[in-house]
Amino acid sequence: MKNKHQAIRETTGRKVFNVINKIILALVCLSVIIPIWNVLITSVAKDIDVMGNQYLLFPHSFTLQNYNRVLHSGYMQAFKNSIFVAVVGTALSMAISIPMGFALSRKNLIARNFIMKILTFTLVFDVGIMPFYIVVRTLGMINRMSAIIIPVAVSTFNVIIIKNYMTSIPESLIESARLDGCNDFVILSRIVVPLSVSIIAAVILFYFVSYWNRYFEVIMFINDSRKYTLQVVLRSLMFESDESLGGGNYVYNNTKMAVMVLGMLPVLIIYPFIQKHFVSGLMLGGVKE
Repeated sequence: MKNKHQAIRETTGRKVFNVINKIILALVCLSVIIPIWNVLITSVAKDIDVMGNQYLLFPHSFTLQNYNRVLHSGYMQAFKNSIFVAVVGTALSMAISIPMGFALSRKNLIARNFIMKILTFTLVFDVGIMPFYIVVRTLGMINRMSAIIIPVAVSTFNVIIIKNYMTSIPESLIESARLDGCNDFVILSRIVVPLSVSIIAAVILFYFVSYWNRYFEVIMFINDSRKYTLQVVLRSLMFESDESLGGGNYVYNNTKMAVMVLGMLPVLIIYPFIQKHFVSGLMLGGVKE
């Protein structure tokens, strides 16, 4: 009888916990969804509906004129710059990180433990802003797009999760390929990479979002405003008095929100194609030793 009452109490406690948990999660979801919804609604609103800086949750009007303004303004150059940095940077980072992760996953790599300690050290300690700037300036990359890409081309975290995932690949497959006369490049391209699609998809998303959101490196290394990325221009548009978009006219919140929506599009487009691999790849890459 005692066990029965205890089971009832535990079941009741579990139900209360589930209800509270759902309420908290619902509030968290709303706190994320409502601002995004406001951005979408405001981006298609007419000027008259946002003149008082109103916080719109329901559409009062609909127009695509705001997007037309952005598409025919100087802000599209910043959008193109961000696309260039994100695509080229992600491609370069993956071209370095995949072979690097594969090499570190091989137990017969010379000084493997020492290299791993050096990589892990960079996760904890940073060289600082001044040495970073001096290196970039010495390499002659100031005011060049390469300054936004090359210095941050390799992420230690991404290399480690790639390495952890590739460590889980059976050694027998690698040895069988070697017996068939395959070199390391063939093994990597025809065996390891096809088996590592999940983790590669997750890392691609990490790198792409990282490059797309680059801000600090741009304001530190780029002097020409024509080479600014969208994040820098968006910050100027949102927090400063910027009248350049409207050809001298005041820029209302609806046009600003249209720029923000266009800024979210690339990530929204790429994520559905990677989503099915994202969770499984990240979990397996994170738990393997």
